[in-house]
Amino acid sequence: MLITDYELGVDACATPEALWALIGQYFRDTVVDRIVYLHLPPIGAPDERSPVVRADGYPEELVTRYLAERLFRDNPMLRHAQINAEPVYWDDIAVDPGLGARERAFVDELRRHDIGSGVGIPVYGPNGRVGHCGLGFRSGVRRLTEGVLREFQWVCQLGHLRYCDMLQVALGPPPTLSDRENEVLSLVARGKSNTMIGEILGISSHTVDAHLRRIYVKLGVFDRISAAVRGIGVGLIRAEG
Repeated sequence: MLITDYELGVDACATPEALWALIGQYFRDTVVDRIVYLHLPPIGAPDERSPVVRADGYPEELVTRYLAERLFRDNPMLRHAQINAEPVYWDDIAVDPGLGARERAFVDELRRHDIGSGVGIPVYGPNGRVGHCGLGFRSGVRRLTEGVLREFQWVCQLGHLRYCDMLQVALGPPPTLSDRENEVLSLVARGKSNTMIGEILGISSHTVDAHLRRIYVKLGVFDRISAAVRGIGVGLIRAEG
């Protein structure tokens, strides 16, 4: 499949299932014969306890354990995706001396299933929606040319962004706060006390507390820390300018 056809196909996908099928169709004629997609929603998002894992071409036993035992928490590729923008080859991360005990056990489990070589590609979306695409290579392939790697990276990134679009529709719009409530919440997220917020905004601490109570109701939380986390998770915290 040409990359231009894939780009048009992504726009036409209306469901996650259709999107996953398109991604599989794109990679079918390449050196990739196994695909896994992992998305861990950010803390504070309404779906934060609902990770998404899709896999094709991996041993059924491994996929079942991966989901049931939440082994994705020990996947060093996910840690890499959370702190690095560049893809990494499995062969390289498997010998990383910085792996923790659980990450090392995860790598050993993959080796036991003899899944071969591949590459992990970090993907990024709105409000901290980081994901990981794992592409397993056909036998004998260990590396990609730079051009092919960049195209694969674009394919994964575009698919992730389309999935994030679908999630936004499914989850609905974030709660609506007034301008003043947004200011208060942003300052709370930056560690300011009610007294300090009042001084910054030129209002009393009692008024700040009243704003906070309304924010708690709108966000469905009961304390300022939870409000700040939820605000970050749904994209309500504004950057300082």
